[in-house]
Amino acid sequence: MNDITVIAGSRWENTFGTDHRLALALAAQHSVLWVDPPVPWAGPAEVDRPPARAKHNLDAIAPGILRLRVLVPPGPYRVGLRIWAGHLMQQGMRQALQDTGARPVVTLSLSPTLRLPVPDCGVRVLHVTDDWLAGAALMGLSRRYIAGILRRNFLAADIVTAVTPPLVSMLQDMNPRARVELLPNGCDIEKCSPVTPAQSRTPAVALMGQLNERLDFDLLGKIADTGIPIHVIGPRRDHDVVTARLLSGFLARPNVTWFGEVPVTEVSRLLRRATVGITPYLSSDFNRASFPLKTLEYLAAGLPVVATDSPAVRWLDTGLIRIGRTTEEFVSLTVQHARWPVSEEQRRQNQAFARLHSWSARAAHLMKLTAPFASSKEISMLGGIGE
Repeated sequence: MNDITVIAGSRWENTFGTDHRLALALAAQHSVLWVDPPVPWAGPAEVDRPPARAKHNLDAIAPGILRLRVLVPPGPYRVGLRIWAGHLMQQGMRQALQDTGARPVVTLSLSPTLRLPVPDCGVRVLHVTDDWLAGAALMGLSRRYIAGILRRNFLAADIVTAVTPPLVSMLQDMNPRARVELLPNGCDIEKCSPVTPAQSRTPAVALMGQLNERLDFDLLGKIADTGIPIHVIGPRRDHDVVTARLLSGFLARPNVTWFGEVPVTEVSRLLRRATVGITPYLSSDFNRASFPLKTLEYLAAGLPVVATDSPAVRWLDTGLIRIGRTTEEFVSLTVQHARWPVSEEQRRQNQAFARLHSWSARAAHLMKLTAPFASSKEISMLGGIGE
C-alpha cells in the first residue's frame, strides 16, 4: 500500500520542476509510478518513443521510480483527438498497474491536460503548480480546454492543493465548499555542497532557471549596466520574437556568461562562484500565482537572495530574501549583496531556513494530508468485502 502514481505535467527528460522534485522526494519512502504526458506515435522525434507494437512501456528512471510512456495519435491536444488520447492514457495507466501489481495509495496529478483516473487509484490529489488558465497561451493550448480539465479534476479529487496563496484563493472560488490546501514548492538542501566563503570570491550575480517571457529584461539590463558579472544557468524557453530578441541581447552582454542547462551537480558548483542570487520576474497574473524554485534554491546554496515582490516571497516571510519593489531598489540591493561578503553564520542561516522548506518536508506534508482519506478508503473497502 506504499505505491504512488504521479501524473506529471512534463516529461522526465525535461527541465526538472515541481513534479520531478516531488516525485523524487516521495520515492525516498514509496514506490512511484511516473506517468509521462502523452507520446505521439508520429511526428518530430522529440522523445524516445515506446515500441509501436507495445503501445506503452515501463522503464526504471530513478531509484524507486518507474516511468510509464503511452503512445497516442499525433496532435493529442487537438479538438477531436483529445478524448481518444485521454482514453489511451487511462488504459495505459490501468495496464501498468496490473503489470506491476501496484495498488496506489495515492494518485497525484500535476497535469493541466490529463484527467484524474477515477476507479482503484487510492486518494486522488490534484496539485496545481501554476495559474494554468493564465498560462494556457504559453503552453499553446486553449484556455477553455484547460479550464474544462481543471473543473473535472477539481470535482474528482479527494484533495486539492496549490503552490501559492493566490492559487489557493482562485481554486477556492471555484467551489467555496471545497477545502484547498497550500503545498508550496521546496528545495534540495540535501544535494547542496558547501559554499566557498564569500570573502574568497569576486562579486557575481547568479540567475538560474528557465529563460523565457516571465523575466524582466529591463531589470536585467540595468543590472548588467553596473558591470558586475552575471552567471546565467538554465535553458532558453522563449516563445515570441520580442522575448527572443531581448533575451539574445542580454545574453550577449560582455559581463554575462550563459552556461545553458547543466546537471544538478554542476548547478551547485556554479552557484558557489556567485555572491547573490536573483529572481527578477515581471508583474503578471501568471507570475503572481507562481512559486519560483530558484528563490529557495539560492538559499539552499547559502546565497543571499534579491527577488521581485510576489505572494510566494511574502509567504516565506523572511528577511533573508530582500524584495526589490522598484527597478532602482532591485538593482541597488543586488549590487550591495553582490559586493558585501556573506559571513559563515549568515550562510548557515540561509541553509537552515531552506532546510525547513525541503522537498522531503513537502512530501511528508502531502502524505499527512492524504492520511485521513486513505484510512476512510481502506475502511470502505473492508466494508465492501464484508458485505
